[in-house]
Amino acid sequence: MGWLVEFHGSLRWLVALALLAIIVGAIAGIVTRRWPGWMPWGIRSAVLLVTLQFLVGLVLLINGSIAAGWQMQLLRLQYEHAVTMLLALGAVHMLPRAARAAEPRACGRRVLLLALIAALLVAVGVIRLRGAAYWIPF
Repeated sequence: MGWLVEFHGSLRWLVALALLAIIVGAIAGIVTRRWPGWMPWGIRSAVLLVTLQFLVGLVLLINGSIAAGWQMQLLRLQYEHAVTMLLALGAVHMLPRAARAAEPRACGRRVLLLALIAALLVAVGVIRLRGAAYWIPF
């Protein structure tokens, strides 16, 4: 399972890069009033990467829960992380629908809003899990 943890940790950088590319493309679509041609592939890539990241994390969570005897108190932060990432996954899965708007500026605004929400949720989830020892004094 060590390689799966390493894969899950490394994949987050690809997720961050995909979300950043979507944010930049949405801003470009708003400013230029033209929807970039690569955005459908960027959105598909982000959806695929975030879904893969969530599934790998779910496997790790189930494995950790079995090892801990299904005691939620021992894995409280991991469960909070999983719920936050599930919300981010939902936001990312709404991106293709938001990208179907007829007018490029409206499309860009919707995609930008959802991508920012997803990026914020991913950041909060990672910081909550990784930074808990530093920021929470219990």
